[in-house]
Amino acid sequence: MQGEQPATRVLLIEDSEDDAELVLLELGRAGLSVDARRVDREPDLRAALAERSWDVVISDFAMPSFDGLRAFQLVKALAADVPFIFVSGAIGEERAVEAMRAGARDYILKDNLKRLAAAVRRELEEAAVRRQRLSAEARALRDARRLAAAVEASGAGVYEYHIPATADSYYSERWAEILGFRLEELPPAQEVPTWFARRVHPEDRAEYALARSELLAGSQSRLVVEVRVARKDGSWIAVTLLGTVVERGPDGAASHVVGVMLDLTERRRLEDQLRQAQKMEAVGRLAGGVAHDFNNLLTVIYTFGGFVLGSLEPGSAIHADMQEVIKAAQRAASLTGQLLAFSRRQTIEPKIVNVDDSILEIEKLLRRVIGEDVGIVLQLQGQLGKVRIDPGAFEQVLLNLAINARDAMPSGGTLTVATSSRIVDAGHRTLSGEEIAPGTYVEVTVSDTGVGMTGEILEQVFEPFFTTKPPGKGTGLGLSTCHGIIRQARGYMTAESEPGRGTTVRVLLPRTAHDTEPAPLRSTPPTLQGTETILVVEDDDQVRKLSVRVLSRYGYRVLDAANGAEALALVEATAAAPIDLLVTDMVMPGVGGRRLATELRALRQGIRVLYVSGHAADSIEDGAFEDGTVEAEATWLQKPFTPEHLARSVRELLDRD
Repeated sequence: MQGEQPATRVLLIEDSEDDAELVLLELGRAGLSVDARRVDREPDLRAALAERSWDVVISDFAMPSFDGLRAFQLVKALAADVPFIFVSGAIGEERAVEAMRAGARDYILKDNLKRLAAAVRRELEEAAVRRQRLSAEARALRDARRLAAAVEASGAGVYEYHIPATADSYYSERWAEILGFRLEELPPAQEVPTWFARRVHPEDRAEYALARSELLAGSQSRLVVEVRVARKDGSWIAVTLLGTVVERGPDGAASHVVGVMLDLTERRRLEDQLRQAQKMEAVGRLAGGVAHDFNNLLTVIYTFGGFVLGSLEPGSAIHADMQEVIKAAQRAASLTGQLLAFSRRQTIEPKIVNVDDSILEIEKLLRRVIGEDVGIVLQLQGQLGKVRIDPGAFEQVLLNLAINARDAMPSGGTLTVATSSRIVDAGHRTLSGEEIAPGTYVEVTVSDTGVGMTGEILEQVFEPFFTTKPPGKGTGLGLSTCHGIIRQARGYMTAESEPGRGTTVRVLLPRTAHDTEPAPLRSTPPTLQGTETILVVEDDDQVRKLSVRVLSRYGYRVLDAANGAEALALVEATAAAPIDLLVTDMVMPGVGGRRLATELRALRQGIRVLYVSGHAADSIEDGAFEDGTVEAEATWLQKPFTPEHLARSVRELLDRD
């Protein structure tokens, strides 16, 4: 029936069946529904306690085969929370007191059983209250543990203090740790608020004092303030202080405050890293865009300069002048190469490289560059394994690092180039805060004994256009270019330096499992001439016109279009005409080169593609070409190019099996 109370589970320890019946009869008379079991021996008692739980135990005191005190001890050991009531006719007052002191809830004489029902009800109610209290305490303990775990995970330091200050104020280990102290190193608890206020940065003390006074006076309900505080070692760190008042006096003034302190060091580091990444990305995009447009202009200068040079008499003054024009274009191309390198947009030809061998090959050049007053020491470990990087770019990195080291030693010194194998675990970072991917690396260190750098300068050494050299002595692109080359090879660069103690630059390149390069797939064609049909697609008018002119001179039939949409329309309009090769710029408005090639291949199966751009293959269209490589039936040509480079690339692609 709904609302019916469950039967009270009663365990009777009684050797007399008649006395047991009297007990149950009395409980039933008082309106208690009882589910009872009688035992009179220790094994039976143990079995009953093991089989189920009981609401109350009622036991005789004196039994021939079982002692009441022994039964009580056994119940307390196996079911400590179950109320235990003695019912006996010969317990005696002294023994009854002994039983109560041991933990029995009550004792009732058998000739006064009318007290029994009330005693059972009382014990059932008190047992329910105890269970609720224990449950609440368990919940509170779980909540406290969760809170402690959450506080620990947040990295917050907890504090609690009273006003006026008392010795029972509390400061957690983490609170002290943020300031660089052990808990036992803090001053007495009542002195900590004043001690902490003195550690706040002078420029932040007024703001901190105002925020705290407003909280204590009641004009603000919460404390939220960011300040700089001095650590034990004297360094300054930024922290956020959060607090709230839990007790106030009759006048409304705070008397009890709790809160947390958060170390902002990691957050500030991540914010700085994000700003640096955004700045480098913006400058990289700018540099890459400038280099792309400039490479188009250089292509025109190269090609038309070559046309003019070929029509001039060798040895004439104007022939020499035109050679200087082309040399200047070559130097300009080198500069755009540096821009592309630092922005990780230069064309690369990664190969399997033995780092030690590369250093030995460039050793003589390094000695000529750095001069006689700087000694070179090579510490090459050998048996390092191989890395995958563009060999020329790697030599450029070594050369730039050596020149920087030389400039840092105006009075001479020692340049040390060392190699080693290094396993990097998780948690290592570069100067900019970028995490280094765990793995096995070949490490190259370039160290000098020069003037060194301050920490402030060290943080900026890989930034583009940053230089400590006087005007006219440096572009500020050297180290940023090196950094771009190494990151393009999926490596990392970092540096260590102190004023007066020299500088060490570390280069980490991931070790490759390959030992050799695959055999080349093509050889130099015997002739650059051809009669095939080529479609040239280029949005720069000058570059498109000269490409058509060059290829026509080599005998090809050439069609041209100014963009991808125009090219697709041209192909559809000339469905019967064969097209053997597409020469397309990669970056064009609307339909880009990669998409054009895909759509064109759907119309003309088997067509081959020569991609051309002032950018690099691995930086275009969201990394469409990993490691500077392209898909089958295609190849890549970097601007600026000469007429011969264009013709050679076309012929090699058409002759590919």
